[in-house]
Amino acid sequence: MRNSIVSKTGKLLKRFLPAIYFDTSVIIDYWMTEGMEVHDTEMERLLKYNECPSYSIVRTILKSDERIQKVLEIRRKLSYEIIKVTPVVSPLAVLELIEWYAEVAFKEIASEASGVVIIQRRNKKQIGEYLKKAIELRKAEIKNQKDKKRGYTTGLEDLMSSTWLNSSFARAHGLFGLLQVDIVNFHLTISKVWQEPSAYAYLQLGATDTMHILLAQHLGCQYIASFDSDFMRVKDIISKETGISLLTSPQEILDTLG
Repeated sequence: MRNSIVSKTGKLLKRFLPAIYFDTSVIIDYWMTEGMEVHDTEMERLLKYNECPSYSIVRTILKSDERIQKVLEIRRKLSYEIIKVTPVVSPLAVLELIEWYAEVAFKEIASEASGVVIIQRRNKKQIGEYLKKAIELRKAEIKNQKDKKRGYTTGLEDLMSSTWLNSSFARAHGLFGLLQVDIVNFHLTISKVWQEPSAYAYLQLGATDTMHILLAQHLGCQYIASFDSDFMRVKDIISKETGISLLTSPQEILDTLG
């Protein structure tokens, strides 16, 4: 447990309050803007050599996406400015990020490698089977590896490193500016489930999303940010039962950060 961040009861220490809990939908968008905080002209200079001619067009199209641009503003603010509210990330959100990253990375590699775009229609379970096969092949490769001093990276090594989210990269780049917190002394009892969480379930909010709300409450966050429209159905319950304000857009997050 990182005692410098949370107390023995699991609450964020006062110096990190007020705080915003970022759920996975926000974290994924934040992750996707990694590297985009570099000034446009500098980025274009770095990328213009030996690239597909359509790439610059795609970048222009992406720039027109208002949500991406607003999330990019959030990243720039958290990277370079003094903020009034601490954005926090829980282990649950990190797990979901790892799941998302593995799926999209494998689909991207598979499409480029095979030229078959139908891979994009494979569901999570099918992608999971492909990744399981990759792990099995890698284990066999390690077992049968005779040349311990080889100076090259095998295809399987490259595939694993490209699809398995790297924790060091996450801390230094992908999640830079966000406070990753441990969850300690969190208890979810049967009696608790029959209180406000039962209303979330009744209104068809998924169990994982409900857990994000409960973790935000446990940490003592004043805000929870989510781009998932399902949260809107329970916005009033969240506010009434927990005192937590729901932020549903990048602009609301920017306004709260100060």
